[in-house]
Order: sequence, then C-alpha cells, then structure tokens
Amino acid sequence: MVGRKNKHTGLVVCLIGICILVFTFSESVFAKSKKVRLNVGFGSEEVLENLQTTPLQVNEMGAVYWPLVYDQLWVLGPAPNYDPLPGLATRWETDDYQTWRFHLVKNAKFHDGTPVTAEDVAFTLWYLPRDPVWRFPSNDIERKKDIKVIDQHTVEFTLVRPFPGKYPPADWMPILPKHIWQPHKGKKITKFANEESIGSGPFKLKQFESGQFIWMVKNEDYWGEKPHVDEIVFKGYGTEDALKLAMKKGEIEFIGYSGVSPMSVKSYEKAKDIEVNISPGIALIWLTFNLHKETAVQDKVFRKAFIHGIDRDRIFKLVYRGYAKPADSFIYPEVDEYNPNLPKYEYNPELAKKMLKDAGYADTDGDGILNDKTGQNVVLDFMAPSEWDDEVKVLKLIAEQVKKIGIGIRPKIIDLDTYYEFAYTPKEDQFDIAVSSEEPGPNGSWMWEFVRSKDGGGVGWNQSDYANPEMDGVLNKYIAETDLGKRKAYALKLQEIMAEDLPCAVLVRPDLIGPYRTDKFEGHVATMGGFSNWINWWTYMKIKPKK
Repeated sequence: MVGRKNKHTGLVVCLIGICILVFTFSESVFAKSKKVRLNVGFGSEEVLENLQTTPLQVNEMGAVYWPLVYDQLWVLGPAPNYDPLPGLATRWETDDYQTWRFHLVKNAKFHDGTPVTAEDVAFTLWYLPRDPVWRFPSNDIERKKDIKVIDQHTVEFTLVRPFPGKYPPADWMPILPKHIWQPHKGKKITKFANEESIGSGPFKLKQFESGQFIWMVKNEDYWGEKPHVDEIVFKGYGTEDALKLAMKKGEIEFIGYSGVSPMSVKSYEKAKDIEVNISPGIALIWLTFNLHKETAVQDKVFRKAFIHGIDRDRIFKLVYRGYAKPADSFIYPEVDEYNPNLPKYEYNPELAKKMLKDAGYADTDGDGILNDKTGQNVVLDFMAPSEWDDEVKVLKLIAEQVKKIGIGIRPKIIDLDTYYEFAYTPKEDQFDIAVSSEEPGPNGSWMWEFVRSKDGGGVGWNQSDYANPEMDGVLNKYIAETDLGKRKAYALKLQEIMAEDLPCAVLVRPDLIGPYRTDKFEGHVATMGGFSNWINWWTYMKIKPKK
C-alpha cells in the first residue's frame, strides 16, 4: 500500500529556517485550559500542508491524524498479536474470501450529525481508490456494481481476487461522508480541500494551519469507546533540536512519528521526567536494483557480490549507533510467515571479488575500478533523497565499502519529489541502485506488489522493473490461498525467490527511539514503530492524565 506509512513526504516542502519562523502558533493553542490537552511534536518534513486525500495517506502527520477523525471498518489491534478488531463494522463474513459482507454499528454519526450508513461505505470503497495512493489489493474492486448496499447498515462487495489470511479486506480506509464528498467523486476526489474534515471518529477537527499544526477535540457524541483526553494538538518543529527543547520544557509529551536520532538518546536519558522507549522498527531499508538499465546490475551474480561487499555491522554501528536490527525480507521475523532460512549474504569482500572475477569483471585499465564485459568502468548511479539523513549516510558508507571490491559509485542525492518520480519509473534509467524504504506493518502482504511484474498484474509499484513469471505465479497463489498452512508455504517461497533473484536487497530495520515525558500522562501503548504511527492509534485512545 503506497505510502502506508513510509517516507513519502515529497509533498511536504519546508525549509528549516523558514519553519523555525513560521511555526508560531496562535495564542489559543498555547493558552492554559482546564481541558486535558495532549501536545505531540512532529518534524518539519512530517507536517501536513493540506487535508486532501493524498497527503492523508502519504504524510506522517496525516497518517496519524486521519484514523482519529475518521472511522475504519476494522482496526489493527495492539501488539503483540495485532489482531483485526471491530471498528465501524461490528462483524464481517465471507464464504469464498472474494465476496465479503460487513455489518455496521447502528448508532454512528458523522461530526455534522448525519448518520453513517452503508451508502457511505459503498461510496468510499468505490471512489477513494480513484486516488491511486489509496488503491490496494484489499480494496481492488473492478466494477461499481460489485458493491451492494444490502440495507442501511450492511454492505457487500466482491474483490477482483480472493483476499484470505488473518486480516479482512478494506483495511486502512477512512469512511467518507457521501453527502459531503459526492460532488467531488471520480478523479476530482484528490482536489477536494476537505477543510472541515468531517468524519465519524473519536476526535473532531477544531483548527488546521497548513504546515504548522492540527488541533483536535474529543467527539462527545462518538458511538464507541471515548478517549481520555479532551484535545490533541499536533505541532511542527523546524529541527530535532527544537523538538528536544520543546519536550524538555514540557511543551510536548512525545514525538508523533519518526522518533529521534540515535545520537540524541543520552541527552534525553539525562533529562528530568523523560524516559526513552525503544521499539522494534516498523520501517525497512533496502536497496533497489534497476534491472531495466543496461549495466552490470542486470547480472544476478554481480548483485550478489555487491551485497557481499556491504559491511552491515559497520552501518549499524556508525549510522544507527546499534539501534537497528539486520533484515533480509519484506516480512518481519516476529511474523509467522517469515522465512528464517534465507541466504544471509554476509560481509565477505574476498568472496565478492572472486565472484566478480569468475563472472568476467576485471580491472583491465589498472585504475582500481572493474571493467564490465564491454570494457567500460563499472560506475553506478546510486540514488537517495536528501531528506533521508540516515539513508544518505548508508549510501555513502556502502559507496566506500564496494569501492574496495572494485565497484565505483556516483552518489545521486536528490530532492524527495524527484526521487519518487525516478524510483517509480525505472524504465527512464535515471538510477542504477536506489536506497528504498517502506513500513509493511504486521499486515504486510501488500509489500509483494513491489516485485510483481507489469505483465503479471502489477499496479506500478515495481521500482526495479523486475519480471519473473515464477514470482508472479507464486504471488497469485499466495494471495488466493485460503488454507493458512499452504499460504505460509507460498510466503516462504516468495521470500526464497526474492533472496535468490535480488531485485531488492533488504538490509536493515532501524529501531524506533521514542522519548516521552512521564510527569503528566500514563497509558502509552507501544507497537512496532513506537507510540504513534500509522498502525497505532491506541496511544491516543488509552493515554490519560496521571492521578
């Protein structure tokens, strides 16, 4: 699921110097109040610029904001099981995993008092995916007539393919009020300003200032369990130092998405009334090899040698200061479908040199860089976005390391918007290797779309231009299999194929370092990725003032 929640913040452009000046909040936001207010800080690159459909999906603040203001049919439960739990739907059923029926609560209302009905769900299922960033395998419906309103509180829909497994479909979708969005249906849906942000969730929008803050208040008429705080304010800060100062002053309680850098840990640990939560990361970092561009990267042996030339331990130590775990799959080790028997491609520069030599790569001109089979130096364009500080460091370290095995690197550090434009159009040949990142979450079957070919039904996520009919076939079987044992076997096979072909090489899973204040609130809920991220609304529902 594109941008669920990743680092797709290219829509958010905010120069740090300007941010420091413009993030001056209205007096009403800071004014003392008898109401219980939770203040949460975000980095400048994570702040929402508008409330349209695309930023709500691809922006960090947006991904935390919308599940508080809009309801979902079902929600992901907290760690460690991450079970699917009822949301706006009290229950769901299916006979074949392709046609699903959802039964809705009968007392839900939108913030303007309009009842929530199956018509709103049907409208959302069909029109929200007209914005491509909201189109997932779990809501892939071919025809509008495949969605049926059975009665006021029952909706039925048929997917293009069966969707078996632990989780039901139609996840991670804000249910939109049809009476508000109807005039903006179709491709116009991405242009609707959505300034009032009318949902049916436990909080309502009070005030939004583009690039600065979002102020929410508790929905007193919420149909479900009510939160314990009266107000939430998400604030943007220009630098990590500004976030740190705000937390030490008690201006914010914790950081709303990405946490802090490993270098900051000690300074937080020494601070009064602040503790540091270390959670398993939700993000994965991997290398994407462009298999369309005619370079040595097209050679699978070359790709394997390249990975053997990477000293991951050094990356963990220098970039992440030990706050990271090795990774080798799109599936986390704690998830049942993880394959523990994948090749590890451990650091072995001598083996890498031998593999390259045996494959015909030699330094024929004596300049220290291998020549390919046409006699050209093997010098590769290695791409990363400038906004991703840690990933840029990873790129530079890898460039130093692979130089020792005779591979030259041209770092291509570009802005995030351009990075995504290039990454999702590999046939434009703008890069040879890219640093990539995503956040699969526990329900991460959608990640395999990154290696599905276009001819195999891919929807444009494949950044490597990788095409393997075997991968496509196993993926189709995996998605359609209803027997959980057989489904796991297909998942193991998918990981084997990817580890053998290496269109992508997963390298690292950074920990989430989350400092938080301990003097005012209790009840924080940690999941993978910390207290606050796209899969975790639980902190906002469970946190409460200390007695």
